Amino acid sequence: MNKPAKAFKFPLNILIIGLSATAIFPASVKAASSRIVSATNSPEQSAILIAQRQQQIKFKRGASSAEVKGGVARGEVMIYLIRAKQGQTMNIEIQSVEGNAVFKVVDPNTNAVAEGEKSWSGKLPQTGQYQVVVGTERGGASYTLSVAIY
Repeated sequence: MNKPAKAFKFPLNILIIGLSATAIFPASVKAASSRIVSATNSPEQSAILIAQRQQQIKFKRGASSAEVKGGVARGEVMIYLIRAKQGQTMNIEIQSVEGNAVFKVVDPNTNAVAEGEKSWSGKLPQTGQYQVVVGTERGGASYTLSVAIY
């Protein structure tokens, strides 16, 4: 009698992260996914398509801007969360030694407000938590992200 095949356990959120990151940073994800194509040794192990980290950005009392230093490897993204109000203006700039760090701004309804940018300024369409997703155009990058809200 044949035994039923074991179900492949693959975290759906990792798959979704990988697919959404492909739309944000296609070059870095393409490079990362080409390395990870090999199959895992057992069904319990899962392949990681892209690494993701999150950090809330809070301004110091009385300040309207903040600066964050970080780094991302090829195929990795860092997500910064920022609370803001409708009608405020957000200014973002990213600088990296390698010149390849870029970001995407996502509104509270998960709509892209800006994509693949190194510098952006815009009036915010709604109140809520915005995401600034940092990745690279190629390779890894160490960066300084400056955010101001007025």
